[in-house]
Amino acid sequence: MSSKWPRLTLMNGITSAWLLYEMATADRSPGRALAILQYGLLACALIGLVGSLAMLASEK
Repeated sequence: MSSKWPRLTLMNGITSAWLLYEMATADRSPGRALAILQYGLLACALIGLVGSLAMLASEK
């Protein structure tokens, strides 16, 4: 049976990289609400990345 963790890890990594790129290359500062949303999404993506890496490592 194929594991879903490598795919989830890849998706979380891509999402984290995309959010970091978007935040680093912004022309101007976002509004407070948008900044909070971006940092919240980044935190969730990084937590998901760490969790999926841990689940992948524990599976082997």
